[in-house]
Amino acid sequence: MKRAVLFTTIALTLILAVACNPAAFLALFNCAFRVENTDDFGVCGIQLDELDELTVPQMAEVIAYWVAGECPVDFTLNIGISNPNTGGGDTLETTATMVSFGWDLYLDKDSGKGFDTTWVCSGATAEHLTIPGTGETVILPLDIQFDAFTIFDGLMELPALVELLLAIGGIDSHLRDDDHLGRLLLHADPTFETPFGDIGYPGGLWVGLDWAD
Repeated sequence: MKRAVLFTTIALTLILAVACNPAAFLALFNCAFRVENTDDFGVCGIQLDELDELTVPQMAEVIAYWVAGECPVDFTLNIGISNPNTGGGDTLETTATMVSFGWDLYLDKDSGKGFDTTWVCSGATAEHLTIPGTGETVILPLDIQFDAFTIFDGLMELPALVELLLAIGGIDSHLRDDDHLGRLLLHADPTFETPFGDIGYPGGLWVGLDWAD
């Protein structure tokens, strides 16, 4: 009986502590995010995934779009999410459920000169995503679409823009360095489900090559 009373007291104390400080509950999840890779990268209808440069006819097609005042870009940006609460060390194995993920995407137009955060598009997903406490990386695919002409006209020359798009969407786009995937940066606002309501990251977080939490 005494053990039951003691257990109940401890449980109530923990519940009250978490209720007074929701961030403490979010710390149980402590999920980390990073840019994993891109898929199905298209520019003006040309798939870049297997290319390291454009052929002359392909470049002519892009130029024709640009002269007409448009340059549609679409691809899938895969965000890796890791839940470190695997039950090892001082952590409990805890499954996290993300209920929404708002984001703003930025591209670095000046490679090698420090990150130039040029905003290109925003979006959000409201699909629930389960991140188990097993140490595996769960992938969140984001559908990206924007008009590069609208964003970059006057900011950079077309050949430099094509070089940027090939760097993050072409045959070398899997390379995890500042010249390739490192030219993508996401400001994210993930929200997680808890027994005390949905909890987000205050101020959001920046997601790039390295794990961010």
